[in-house]
Amino acid sequence: MASLEQYQELVAAMQNLTVEVQALRTENIALRQQVVLHRDNRGDLPPMTLSFSKYDGHPGGLKDFLDACQVYFTFRPHAYETARSRVGFIIANLRGNTLTWATPLVTGNDPSLNDYDCFVGSLKE
Repeated sequence: MASLEQYQELVAAMQNLTVEVQALRTENIALRQQVVLHRDNRGDLPPMTLSFSKYDGHPGGLKDFLDACQVYFTFRPHAYETARSRVGFIIANLRGNTLTWATPLVTGNDPSLNDYDCFVGSLKE
């Protein structure tokens, strides 16, 4: 016959297992959602084409360019959920003097690459 102490240890172990199983269920749900998002990012959704030109540094066109980028981010939220991915998208759509300006930031791994607002503020300057 089990002692009271052994019984209490068994109950505590069962409670711990119950908590761990619940955590695994939650993790499983999150992983399933990531699989669905990964499918979306691989191209299972129709590809989006840019409906705007690369930004060349003309001051009057910056607002329209950034607005167009924001629309793109809105329709691909999982592809551009980090500041770095958004900044990367913007840099990939620069040309001329603005690309020349951004190149040293990329090669030097500038901290602004991880801060969307900081990067956009610098671009506006």
